[in-house]
Parts: sequence; structure tokens; C-alpha cells
Amino acid sequence: MRNSILFLVFSMPVFFLFPSFVTTDGPEETDKQIITAISAGNAENLSKYFNSMVDCGIMGNEDTYSKAQATRIIQDFFDKYPIKSLKITKQGTSTDGSRFSIGELVAGGKMFRLFYLLKKISGSYVIQLFQIQEEH
Repeated sequence: MRNSILFLVFSMPVFFLFPSFVTTDGPEETDKQIITAISAGNAENLSKYFNSMVDCGIMGNEDTYSKAQATRIIQDFFDKYPIKSLKITKQGTSTDGSRFSIGELVAGGKMFRLFYLLKKISGSYVIQLFQIQEEH
């Protein structure tokens, strides 16, 4: 019994000594969650990855919005143009560590170009810029 108690007492702190067991989402996992939210047409889930202020451009209307405003604008787009498919065609990293994704979005019977930019802020990747433009 004493050995069992000693084992529990000494094995538990190991998790606290090695913080590598506790990780935050990296950019790849963040991208995966963002793509899942867009594909589902779910602006609420997408907004979990927004910075507090987001540069948002939907169909030519561009401005900087609060997280809540950007969520409403994007949800309006998703409601008007139900998402059929999303294909990410290019991803990359800039010299400042920002990551971008460009994709083809088929929604509401139309083709759109999707672009978003992730910035690392306080150890997490957040969407700083989000754009959807109709392809002609």
C-alpha cells in the first residue's frame, strides 16, 4: 500500500515538470479547424480564431471589424451562399511568421476566392485578415 501511494505521489508531478505534454494548437491544427468551420458554413466556430479586430473583405466591402461584427457579416454570407466545397490551393509563411491560405470556395452556385491571414499573437494563431471575393 505504501509503495502504491509513493508511486502516485511521485508520478503525478512528472506532468507538471514537462510542459511539452501541454501544447497549444499549432498553425496546421488551426488551419484545419478554420477550414472545417468554413466548409460547414459556421461563422461562430470560425470566429473562435478571429483576432479581437479583423480586417474583413466580403464581396468588395472591406473594413476593420470587431470579432462580433465580422462574425455576423461572414454568417450573412454563409446564409446567402450555402457552402458546397472548399479547396485550399496555396499556403505559405511570410518573413514575419504570418501564415496565409488561398482557396477556391464554391457556394450558392458561384465560385469565390478565399484568402485569410493568420498572425501569432500571445502564442496562438489568430485570423487577422479574412476575404471572400467572387471569381469572374
